[in-house]
Amino acid sequence: MSQPNKKEKVFNLLKELHEKLNIRNYLEDLEKDNNFITQINQKIKSNQIFQKRVFNSIYEFSVYRNFIYSLIRNQKPSVVLETGVLHGLTSAWILKALKDNKKGKLISIDLPRRDWEKFFGKKPFGPGGQAEFELQDEEPGWIIPENLKESWELNLGPSSKFLEDILKKNKEINLFIHDSDHSYEVMKYECDLVQKYLDNIDIVIDDHYCNEYYKEFSEKFNRDYHFIDDIDDNQKQVQGSLYFPRKKS
Repeated sequence: MSQPNKKEKVFNLLKELHEKLNIRNYLEDLEKDNNFITQINQKIKSNQIFQKRVFNSIYEFSVYRNFIYSLIRNQKPSVVLETGVLHGLTSAWILKALKDNKKGKLISIDLPRRDWEKFFGKKPFGPGGQAEFELQDEEPGWIIPENLKESWELNLGPSSKFLEDILKKNKEINLFIHDSDHSYEVMKYECDLVQKYLDNIDIVIDDHYCNEYYKEFSEKFNRDYHFIDDIDDNQKQVQGSLYFPRKKS
């Protein structure tokens, strides 16, 4: 009997997660949309950044971004806010969900690592930051299909430059995703500020395990959370991200 491959393991984790959260699983719809994966593959062929050159299924990508797609299809947010773009894979999944909902806008903040010293000098990146030089000469979000960009606003620079002003002007934000610098300082700054202006929205923190701020956030603001495990390239189940659902009234 053959062992489950990465695609099957991702599928199973997502199935369990939807059942646990009691939300509809929209991923069957996305898997059937061959045009979406075709567009992603066409973008991948435009440079040499990705070692894997062709993807045949959404389940070959992470639990994390597929969960976000389905969450957006369920919650139907008017505005999604994310920090951290890099290649734009998660942004593409977000924008695809908004398009399939026929409503919504994505506001992104991203500081390419090549521009880090302009703002922070010799200050080191948070955990995992070195890997993000993989952007090479491309612009953040290069992998996003062109037909999805009409609902996208990209702000280039650190979150300390843009975040508060965006929160003041966009009270209809329903989902915040932290995937920028994973230092304690930045994670605390972003999540605390979001909680200050929008005290009961869905929040997803990628790579939450880089520090333990999520525990402080949960205790300080009385927010429950769910771990979202993922499958790495060695087909091992590993820590991935964390989801703070909005409180039920």
